[in-house]
Amino acid sequence: MPHEYKKYPHQRKNQSAKKQHQRQPKEKPQRKEVKPGYYVAADSDDYLTKHLYWCPRCNVPLVAKTCSCDAETIKIPLQQPYDIRPVLKADYDLLQKLITDRFGPRVTLPKVMVFNKAGGLDRNELVIANGVRFAWLWFDPVSRSFRLDIEAEALPYLIGKAEKNIINLETAAENLPTGRLGGKKVAAVADATDGVVILKYKSKYGTGILKDGFVRIKELVQVEQKSGMPNPSWDEVVERNAFHLKNMERTAVREIKQNLGLAPVANCSFSGGKDSTAVWQIAQKAGVTDAFFIDTGLEFPETVEFVKSQNVRMIQKAGDFWQAVEKAGPPGKDHRWCCKLLKLNPLKVHLAETGPCVTVQGNRWYESWSRASLDAVSQNPNNPMQINLSPIRSWRALDVFLYLWLREVPYNSLYERGYERIGCYLCPAMLESELATMHETHPAMAGRWDEFLNRWAADRGLPPEFVSWGLWRWKDLPPKMKELVREANLDLSEKPVKRSTPSSVAHLMPEGKAVDVVDVEPAESPAEALLPLTNWEAVRSQFPILGDLMYLDNAATSFAPEPVLAAMDQFERTYRANVGRGVHRLTRIASQKYWHAHEIVADFINGTAGTTVFVKNTTEAVTTIARGLDWKTGDCVVTTILEHHSNLLPWRALEKYGVTVRVVGLKPDLTLDMDALRDAMDDSVRLVAVTQASNVTGTVVPVAEIAKLCKKHGSLLAVDAAQSVPHMPVDVVALGADFVSFSGHKMCGPTGTGVLWMKNPILEPLFVGGGMVEQVGEDSFTLTEGFHRYEAGTPNIAGGIGLGAAAVFLKDIGMQNIEARERELTNRLIEKLSAVPGVKLYVPADPKQRIGVVSFTIPGISPHEAAAYLDDEAGIMVRSGMHCAEPLMRYLECPEGTIRASIAFYNTESEIDTLAATIQEIAG
Repeated sequence: MPHEYKKYPHQRKNQSAKKQHQRQPKEKPQRKEVKPGYYVAADSDDYLTKHLYWCPRCNVPLVAKTCSCDAETIKIPLQQPYDIRPVLKADYDLLQKLITDRFGPRVTLPKVMVFNKAGGLDRNELVIANGVRFAWLWFDPVSRSFRLDIEAEALPYLIGKAEKNIINLETAAENLPTGRLGGKKVAAVADATDGVVILKYKSKYGTGILKDGFVRIKELVQVEQKSGMPNPSWDEVVERNAFHLKNMERTAVREIKQNLGLAPVANCSFSGGKDSTAVWQIAQKAGVTDAFFIDTGLEFPETVEFVKSQNVRMIQKAGDFWQAVEKAGPPGKDHRWCCKLLKLNPLKVHLAETGPCVTVQGNRWYESWSRASLDAVSQNPNNPMQINLSPIRSWRALDVFLYLWLREVPYNSLYERGYERIGCYLCPAMLESELATMHETHPAMAGRWDEFLNRWAADRGLPPEFVSWGLWRWKDLPPKMKELVREANLDLSEKPVKRSTPSSVAHLMPEGKAVDVVDVEPAESPAEALLPLTNWEAVRSQFPILGDLMYLDNAATSFAPEPVLAAMDQFERTYRANVGRGVHRLTRIASQKYWHAHEIVADFINGTAGTTVFVKNTTEAVTTIARGLDWKTGDCVVTTILEHHSNLLPWRALEKYGVTVRVVGLKPDLTLDMDALRDAMDDSVRLVAVTQASNVTGTVVPVAEIAKLCKKHGSLLAVDAAQSVPHMPVDVVALGADFVSFSGHKMCGPTGTGVLWMKNPILEPLFVGGGMVEQVGEDSFTLTEGFHRYEAGTPNIAGGIGLGAAAVFLKDIGMQNIEARERELTNRLIEKLSAVPGVKLYVPADPKQRIGVVSFTIPGISPHEAAAYLDDEAGIMVRSGMHCAEPLMRYLECPEGTIRASIAFYNTESEIDTLAATIQEIAG
């Protein structure tokens, strides 16, 4: 049982119970499976319990609506994420100290209080006592101190007991305004210290904040002193809730039993925390006899001892965190590289020995946003051998503790010492307040971590606040921490660390030298933390150039995110060298990185079975195709009116060799005229060259259907994917293409980069020279195989590596997510522009047959004039003119071209709305 506290009189009896409503069971909303066994709720907030019931007669919190005494209960609204837990010994002592330090020793607290955690800079807790929202406890990471701020509902229990920091506004306030005083700030001369104060004004009382001789009045209300309320112990709370707790246990046992047959083996995942302790107790009642604990090597000693006492198998640590952290840097909430090293890898080994299993786990909805959509049964996304079962997913922390006390199950002693979360002692998911507590409870462990953090920060020129404020706990700071950093004018940009070898290729170093390493992998994208993707603002923050820009010219060039910039910068700063046959360490590193970038890009388009060549851009790729085939008089190329000049002029240039070019037009809805294309096909057609998506109309071309026609006539198929690869999933195998071309600068990659993918490397190289030959004789030479054959001379190495980083960034976000997001924005733009009188749109009507390219004209205003106005007056950047597609412009009867807004996933609804409003202004 928890620590027994002293008896405290004068408990408040809440009079609002009569207005409460019957608790209704909630159904979880429909969910979408984003990957096998992984679901996302449409709105998980819809089925979370957002209140706490309290019995005013017994003065106890309740896990359900009713108390065993049958008194009418009251309902207390909670703060997100709605998790509540008991105030245990260390926290009780802290609260008592804070309130007596502030108001004097006669102010005492009841034995039973509840915390409701809420968002904030760090720890932020609503304290519920005597059935009212009593106070707020919060930790300031800057001053490294706890603060207590009382609520007006606490005043009935303070008046008559408080002896100091009371201000009588009638005598202490200067120039007190007339009328309502709540929310006002007034000068006050009083015997009080800065902080929360109790205010008295005539017959009313209130609370306020005193600072530098001024008091901010929160509110003033009539207050009746309360006394005589019961002061029960936690034993009595358990007794009053026993019926509901036993029902919850029965439901959880039944759910486990119903699902044990899903796999041949059943076990329980034990973390050493309260949730896994409760689940292990319940699982044993359901017949599960095996539990395992993964020792990361970073556990609190109390946790290890507790695990040993619970008949749980301990899986020993599999990685050396302290060696890895020197290379990877401190883990972050959004960069938990340590989990794979210290948990997922040893778990994988364990499950390989165990075989397919059902694992009972203690995950709960209220623990975190990521778990708020948790289903009862789910496939482990990291291991197909494990099915996870979460029988207490709907329990709150209060329910868990009450259940443990009911069954007299011992739990980790760290909870009584002020810790809410129990895991690795230096986990970034811990609060700074908990890390501050660790300096008191485990100074040696805290000291080792401090030593590393301080050295890491100093090596990179980071300010001391990077460590002292806990800023190391994120790769990308959350908004509140960013605001704190801005207010303090801190520079958190890392200065380069001069090391010789990246960690990813440390194995190439000579014996004994592998310790001198630095990680030069591209900065990890935050996308993993964003999937299932909802936070596009966080994605947008990865693009440093954006800021206040409203950029809608993405079809011309997209912006590069931080990981791409970092990848190129790291090449130039840490291992710049030529690729090829050199043997020194830098050339081996550069060659490996450059080669790996080809593999990454090939995988991005499912093209690993073909040959992926890096070129300058789509223009070079298409020209390589046109110059690399052996043409003869009478050959024919079929293309479309939709083509960019880059996919038209190289074919026109072949006409002087007797090659015919046939151009297929559009249907009235601006989709490709497939009947005309079929009519254009015959056995003379050597190649069909089509764009997958138009850079003018956004039209998506049915490439897979065209591929079937090519196969029928023995023709090759070349696809210009410059506008499709950045905006939709592209599978070159499914397309049935022989050649696919696209540009890096349109897919968040560097300029001067592009890709030519070939199903079979049948083309003659466009250039010959160094790096693309096996050997050179007196009168002959032999070309090498693979992409090297087509990349003569020194390539754009930094650009190629940056292109690989861009592919990783996009893949991590998910091209399906990107396509859906851009379609949503495009539909919004088209709808709004369609409502502007006179504006003519050039887009297909069917959203499924278009990408986020919206061309339009305004009568009486030239496209260039409109684009200049948008930039000068509204700060919106769009493209205007012919868009390198003059034949299409003539076809559309647009002699001056069009205005084109092209969308990327980092654009916003606000930008769309601003553009539409400005167009309406221009057109009006």
